[in-house]
Amino acid sequence: MSFTWIPFYKELAQKLFRFSKNRTPLVNWIYDNLDGSIGHLKDAPDGRKVPDIDPFTVYAIFNRGITTERRIEICSKFKDYLDISASLPKDFDGIPVMNTKQSNFIAFADKRKDGDIDRLWEVFEVAVLGKDIENAYNALEKQYLIKYNLTFALFWIRPDLYLPLDSRSQSLLFSLGITFDNKKFLRYQDYKNVMNRLKEKMRKESLGFTNYVEFSYAAFLKTNQTAEIERKETAEIKKNYWVYAPGEKAVFWDMYYQEGIMGLGWNKIGDLKELGNIDRIESQLNWSYKSDKSQDKNADMLYSFAYEMKPGDIIFVKRGRTHIIGRGIVTSDYYYDGEREFQPHLRKVQWTDKGEWETDDKLAIKTLTNITGFKIVDKLNALIDDESKVEDSLDSPVNIDYWWLYANPKYWEVDTFSIGEVQEYTAYNDKGNKRQIFKYFKAVKPGDKLVCYETYPTRRVKALCEITQGLHEDDGYEIFNFVIREKVTYEVPWNELILNDVFKKSEPFKAATGSLYHLTKEEYDVIVELAHGEKRDTYSKKDFLNEVFVSDDDYDKLENLLLRKKNLILQGAPGVGKTYAAKRLAWAILGEKDERKIMQVQFHQNYNYEDFVMGYKPNEVGGFKLAEGKFYKFCKYAEKDKDHKYFVIIDEINRGNLSKIFGELLMLIENDYRNTPIQLAYKDEMFAVPSNLYIIGMMNTADRSLAMIDYALRRRFSFFEMKPGFNSYAFEEEIKKKKDPHLDNFVKAIVELNKVIENDDSLGSGFCIGHSYLCNLGDNYDLGNIVEYDIIPMLREYWFDNDNLFNQETQKLRAAIK
Repeated sequence: MSFTWIPFYKELAQKLFRFSKNRTPLVNWIYDNLDGSIGHLKDAPDGRKVPDIDPFTVYAIFNRGITTERRIEICSKFKDYLDISASLPKDFDGIPVMNTKQSNFIAFADKRKDGDIDRLWEVFEVAVLGKDIENAYNALEKQYLIKYNLTFALFWIRPDLYLPLDSRSQSLLFSLGITFDNKKFLRYQDYKNVMNRLKEKMRKESLGFTNYVEFSYAAFLKTNQTAEIERKETAEIKKNYWVYAPGEKAVFWDMYYQEGIMGLGWNKIGDLKELGNIDRIESQLNWSYKSDKSQDKNADMLYSFAYEMKPGDIIFVKRGRTHIIGRGIVTSDYYYDGEREFQPHLRKVQWTDKGEWETDDKLAIKTLTNITGFKIVDKLNALIDDESKVEDSLDSPVNIDYWWLYANPKYWEVDTFSIGEVQEYTAYNDKGNKRQIFKYFKAVKPGDKLVCYETYPTRRVKALCEITQGLHEDDGYEIFNFVIREKVTYEVPWNELILNDVFKKSEPFKAATGSLYHLTKEEYDVIVELAHGEKRDTYSKKDFLNEVFVSDDDYDKLENLLLRKKNLILQGAPGVGKTYAAKRLAWAILGEKDERKIMQVQFHQNYNYEDFVMGYKPNEVGGFKLAEGKFYKFCKYAEKDKDHKYFVIIDEINRGNLSKIFGELLMLIENDYRNTPIQLAYKDEMFAVPSNLYIIGMMNTADRSLAMIDYALRRRFSFFEMKPGFNSYAFEEEIKKKKDPHLDNFVKAIVELNKVIENDDSLGSGFCIGHSYLCNLGDNYDLGNIVEYDIIPMLREYWFDNDNLFNQETQKLRAAIK
């Protein structure tokens, strides 16, 4: 091998010296030029940028589980930036790479200690210069995230001097009789001893490698050869056993059960048989999905599915990590169906068992796992049945129907029953009369799916079930049996379902009475999808006060004004966060971040009634059709769900012709006229604005180009002036976190500037500078840009006829950040 990476890596180390005392330009360049390759490079789980960096973390950007093409592309950018004369690498043979999940040598800010980064630079410098590194190396012994990866880093920069101790290298060393305690940090003398012993062996024996680079490459090849041998040995076993997930949360299971197939995704890579081996599959995954994450596990799984699985193998179907929901026998070789929209990699399977069995063992996370030879095989077979029954079964899947069951929580509560517990439901009520709709009770059969919905006061989907026995007589009663398969993650409320277009003609939603109704598969799938969804994030008054820089009293005023009047306008200077506050006020009142209950719109001079309420619009055939506007649709949407509040947020509300936009609805938005219907201008329909709809408008008081807001609208809204929040507790805490004296001075300067603006007879408080200019600054903010390009242009407009005052105040701002 030519190992073309060595000259480039060594020169890069020399070039990085220039940043040893000032790393800020390097950090800025990385974030500005390597977007898409540094998702791992962050200072906290929320993704904020690192303020400083060590040289080994720089190398790790392109020494991770990413494609060769991406590594060369990143190296090319470093070559141009650092003026590296060495040629770009053509290979990366023998280089140990970092785990894509942990590719940094520096910890998050909350776990990083003072001096951590400087210590990494110290060992880097002495290593590159070929000096004694013992003291600098041992100084990292207790440092978070530093263990054997330090030897990778030393190998990257000086492969002639330092041996990498990655897992592959350790395996080869141990096979040569060079052992050490690999469960702890290896101090330098111990590390040096390992290297000396290897040098001695390479000198005395013909090992096939004579230096550390050749050794590392040999370790890589040996690992791959061993893995290939293990695959072949596994494939020779008469019967394999697999655990398989048919999509996330087993979403494809019912379909695959009926079709008699199993499938895997990764559509973009094409037919696996054309790729031929695991390395080409991995390369195709990397190329097709352009991911920084290593694709080795996905490649291994796809290879196993196409090449190692065979007819006669047994498949256990899982949902999550503790439930088996089916079992079957593979009946075909791998085949590829490029016409499928999802999961085109397929095998035919004779599904022999369908149900739900909970196991105490934690099943593998991967979509497909070979469990042949493990004790869990016997446990899973015992859960379902004897294995002989699996092989002898020739039953075909039955057609499945889907049902909706109304259950009165006074007599039947899901919460009191256990998953897997068999329940029964009578076809006759307490008076001996047939339940509605009786023909459906006679139609249910084993294998059918059942949605259990609790009626008033619960009014939510509580469980997903399966029919285990059709209508039969038991103790004189005709009953059917079902088992609870799952208590849902999210108990879907009635009002959420009726707003979904899928249920417009659904039997349970249009019927007046009844206990059991038929569902279409589409309706059932939507319910399952909603039930498996996660609950929306909660949001409270406390969250509002942490994000919107107002006082506790101001929040109470805002909430009371809006709930009392139903219409509220937030007015104030630019940059006080009116739009930001409006949505969060709606969230706080709702108690959760529910975007479905919020409509946002921005008014402008050309916005009209036809856009907002209703009007005629051109259609595709050259004529006109009556089109419903955003406000009309949202009112209808909210009207169906009277139990919850809905919010219309209107930005720049005073920029539109309000009488023209609202038309006859100007009266209906008034609190006293809510739910009062009137005839619409364009439609023979009585329409009302529902009482559960709330309107929040925003208005910039500094906008000189706008006329005063229409008095008729003023009478219908409450007005709340939002002021700059520089003195709020939450804002002060945010500024303190930055620990930047220039920023502290700048805030003080803005506060003083606002006093000048407020006392100016031609301006006033409505023209003050808002706090949003200093919100969400991130780590690499530039106060100079904020001053020159955000604030000074606005001041120029304020004092277009007063150069002295303009120059005086701008100089104060500039001086504050020097």
